[in-house]
Amino acid sequence: MKQEIIDQTKKLAKDYDIYLQSTEINEVHLEKNRVNFANKVFDSGYGIRILKGGIGFSASNIKSDELIKKTILNAIKSAEMTEKVKFEFPKQGKYPEVEVVGRRIKNKGEQAVQEYAEQLLNEMSKDVLLSFGKVRSYDSFTNIINSEGLDVQKEDTNFMVELSLIVKKNNVRMEFWPHEYRRRMQDLPMERIKKWIQIANDQTIAKGPKTEQTTVVFSPEVVLDGLGTVLGSHATGSAKVNDVSRLAVGEKVATDELTIISDGLYPFGLGTSGFDDEGVAQRKIPIIEKGVFKGFVYDQFYALKDNTKSTGNGLKQSDVFFMFDGKYGMEPGNQISNFYVKPGDASYEEMIEDIDHGILVEQFSWMDPDAITGKFSSEIRAGYYIKDGEIAEPIKGGLVIGNIFDMIQKIESISDKSEITSASNVLAGVCPYISFRDVQIAGK
Repeated sequence: MKQEIIDQTKKLAKDYDIYLQSTEINEVHLEKNRVNFANKVFDSGYGIRILKGGIGFSASNIKSDELIKKTILNAIKSAEMTEKVKFEFPKQGKYPEVEVVGRRIKNKGEQAVQEYAEQLLNEMSKDVLLSFGKVRSYDSFTNIINSEGLDVQKEDTNFMVELSLIVKKNNVRMEFWPHEYRRRMQDLPMERIKKWIQIANDQTIAKGPKTEQTTVVFSPEVVLDGLGTVLGSHATGSAKVNDVSRLAVGEKVATDELTIISDGLYPFGLGTSGFDDEGVAQRKIPIIEKGVFKGFVYDQFYALKDNTKSTGNGLKQSDVFFMFDGKYGMEPGNQISNFYVKPGDASYEEMIEDIDHGILVEQFSWMDPDAITGKFSSEIRAGYYIKDGEIAEPIKGGLVIGNIFDMIQKIESISDKSEITSASNVLAGVCPYISFRDVQIAGK
């Protein structure tokens, strides 16, 4: 069927690319501390872009001759109706070898997911109700072909755990809902599940914070949600070309401690791949180096608009949730790859020990800063006071108010370990803990 799609596209269009993907999905649904059901799904389809004045796109998961032709014609019609653009599909390149396949998912699949789910259930104590949960693996094969002779293939795996943890203590009912993604199962070990359970328990006795300006520590997930959303957006060629980026090459934008890389090659990173979703080799792109902005990342479209070359940052990703299967149904966009914040010198323990008074934010109810201005006002969903260099009583509620552009000029310290993490804003990250001074808390 792949050849039929290629042959029909060649007959009907001169300039094109074809994105073919097939995915095996294994999942276990959990309910009330037990397995509800297990499921295996196979998803496959194709997306076609046509250049004919403008760029047209259409996709389908139906592979009959009639539907293939209709999909191609829809892409052609879309291209003819779209504004004419300066564009050309990329040629074949040299691609780095990267680590993106989790062996347990590839070799054991269904069994591995079921074993993980059973281990997870064993971690539930009698006072914790797992009201709902999903454990899911993806094993995907992708092939990108275009009219410039490009023909690249890859396999990659992904893993997801989503839980709704309910704890009832002292007439308090608390729900904690973690939802994280990784490439490999071992990157979400049972220690991580235990930490979520501990956070859920702690929040039953949590109090609201007081209003003050103080030191605030962001967890790796929060760093990605906050800094990744804003700096990742402003570092794109799209933002530069459309004149909405606040970043200028050579400008000092943060403290010396901050170095950020768009790292498309980080082993087992969620954004890691030998090539992007247009077939351009991914690589490491310095964004900020010791506080100085170094450069932008480009997909093919904005690279040509800015008279430069793609950096391998044409990626297919939803704005709402991570896409591993079904990428064939989306067009690539200009996006930072793994948002890698280089670790600092202090261990996490040393970072906390150096804080006389502050707040650790493990998770916000919703960390969604304005991507243009950098402003945010987010409610603490799970956090802790830091007192005399130690983690103290848990807190929740209250608001952390600030501006990402201001905060990166007030970095106190960065932990010495960066970890693979996912964010609620569907970015891929490799981030440490970061502490910021003089952050506004609106509480009691």
